[in-house]
Amino acid sequence: LHQLYQGVVKHLISWLQQALGEAELDARCARLPPNHNLRHFSKGISTLSHVTGKEHQDICRILMGLVIGVPLPGGAACTRLIRATRAILDFLYLAQYPTHTSHTLRQLDNALLAFHANKGIFVDLGIREHFKLPKLHSLEHYRRSIELFGTTDNYDTQYSERLHIDFTKDAYRASNRKDEFAQMTTWLERKERVERHDKFVSWCLRGSPTPVRVSHIASLLPSPHPQSHIVMTKHPSVKAVSFDDVTLRYQAPFFRDALTRFVVTCNQPALSPAQVELAAGGVYFNFRNLPVYHKVKFDIHDTQGLGTSTSITQDVAHVRPARKGKHGTDVPGRFDTVLVRRQPGDMERDLVSGFRIAQLRVVFQIPEKAKAHLFPLITPESRPHHLAYVEWFAPFGSAASNPNPDHGLYRLRRSIRRGARLASIIPVDHIERACHLFPDFGPVAPREWTTNNVLEECPSFFLNTFLDRYMYMSIHP
Repeated sequence: LHQLYQGVVKHLISWLQQALGEAELDARCARLPPNHNLRHFSKGISTLSHVTGKEHQDICRILMGLVIGVPLPGGAACTRLIRATRAILDFLYLAQYPTHTSHTLRQLDNALLAFHANKGIFVDLGIREHFKLPKLHSLEHYRRSIELFGTTDNYDTQYSERLHIDFTKDAYRASNRKDEFAQMTTWLERKERVERHDKFVSWCLRGSPTPVRVSHIASLLPSPHPQSHIVMTKHPSVKAVSFDDVTLRYQAPFFRDALTRFVVTCNQPALSPAQVELAAGGVYFNFRNLPVYHKVKFDIHDTQGLGTSTSITQDVAHVRPARKGKHGTDVPGRFDTVLVRRQPGDMERDLVSGFRIAQLRVVFQIPEKAKAHLFPLITPESRPHHLAYVEWFAPFGSAASNPNPDHGLYRLRRSIRRGARLASIIPVDHIERACHLFPDFGPVAPREWTTNNVLEECPSFFLNTFLDRYMYMSIHP
């Protein structure tokens, strides 16, 4: 916390503001598309004062997208500045891995070497005269510390600072401020006894079940019956939305055609694309309205697949049209981008071969009464449940989408066919999680772009691999 976020990152942000200009960085901050895991700095980052470690962490999630393409003073090439920024961010995220191997430790060393190889740009720009900073020097000892004492989450100061509230501040407030140490100790002991008793009562209310002993090896094995990582609300956000409203309000112009193709493909998966188009003309919908959902939640489990992390992080994708607020104000729509698994059921984690980016437009269900009519060849339990109409981005793997050699991000463009965006309907279970895209602003961010329209106006993007630790670990295992 204090060495990286409040030390190195604090210096790096200051150097970038001097090199690139506060006005341009702030303009880019205000125009980034929203995401559940990101803080939106509507006024930029230059006006922040007394920046906390959490705020520095939030800035690191978007920092790479702010520096790409910004010209340097005097026409100097920005290659070394981008590489130095990327190296610090790589080191920061790699240092937070909950499990390390020889490969990840080599990546940690390479990130530090890359920073030292490119940090001279700040001297050339007149921002720094030297780099004799104690917290910057401390990065040299991270690999050795990890090898001696384990991963950094074992001795990260942010955990002890959080316990300082529970064990010190709350305990002190419970005392009379006189001879507080004895009172604080007594208060903590009583609190622990109450918590233990509460767990005992809960165990009794469950019928006093016998604890199940599971060996350490068995706990590392994946569950033979994996649960869905999708969490949907019990009831839809809107119970009935007409086909016309789906087309207009949710900006899904090919929704009806996509749904007919989906129905044909589910019933006859062996058909060729030409046969699907021919059979789609015979599909009849005996309903006019659909239940629609405006939010999809995803459970993100242990990314490394080693069973060492039992915590589950929840991610959210929003998909809602523009509406009127309580006081008649216009509330813009929001259609998040997601990471879709190309082969359902395949646990391949490689980004290029395993996933594709799409933008959500509508999340819906087919009415139960209509499923028997549309899917007569499929058993009731196997019929599709929650579905999503998505607009696709070009798949990874093409020369244009290979990671950039300087900043390492994948460039993305929308898939266009005959002048229109390529769209289709997929089961929601195929979606892995939400993702975030950096707009390709160019030298100067267009001022007509906003956080609400940038996904529609910008022609190309970069995949934000620094969205969170889980996204970074998925792309850099």
